[in-house]
Amino acid sequence: MRNLSLVIAALLVFGSCRKNSETTVTETRPVTMRDDGLKLDATNNDRFGTGGGMPSLPQPTGEAPASPVVAGDLPAGWTELPGNAFRLLNYSFGDGGEVSVSLSRGGVIDNVNRWVGQFGRPGLDAESLAGLEKIKIAGFEGVFLQLDGDYAPGMGRPSQSDYGLLGVVAEKGGEILTVKMIGPAAAVADEEARLRAFVAGLKPVE
Repeated sequence: MRNLSLVIAALLVFGSCRKNSETTVTETRPVTMRDDGLKLDATNNDRFGTGGGMPSLPQPTGEAPASPVVAGDLPAGWTELPGNAFRLLNYSFGDGGEVSVSLSRGGVIDNVNRWVGQFGRPGLDAESLAGLEKIKIAGFEGVFLQLDGDYAPGMGRPSQSDYGLLGVVAEKGGEILTVKMIGPAAAVADEEARLRAFVAGLKPVE
């Protein structure tokens, strides 16, 4: 028994001395407003210290970021909700329908394919993107997207069947403005005219 204990102790010591294996990260995501001030070579003290470190990421609050901002008229049947760090404008409609206006960074195709992926479909290539309806919104230029089917929003939220999405992904000067309507497919289809009128009426606020 004593010999067995010595063997186990030796294995534990040997295992603790082994060099950690190297991990390579291959996944990427579009940069968003939460990444402002990002410092890639930050030390632990930078990240977790109390002074002189990287600024904390914005947390969702009852108010949207002060700038830049867009404004629009409230369509009939929509309910205006508080904005937050992710949504400049925020609305609900019907039974579970949502409309959000957001500002981020990245490319149009990356943001389009993020929505496409939420419906379990392969991403668009440049040629397919070029075939989408073109649209202008508050000084940005982009595309209008329509999707339906099983929707997986991610972030721990449950998947939804028979859902629809109507949205705009537009770019100006490296910034991406998105308008996303998501909800039960029939309800989203009924709101298309209101969404298009809302998008056409969005204006930048100086």
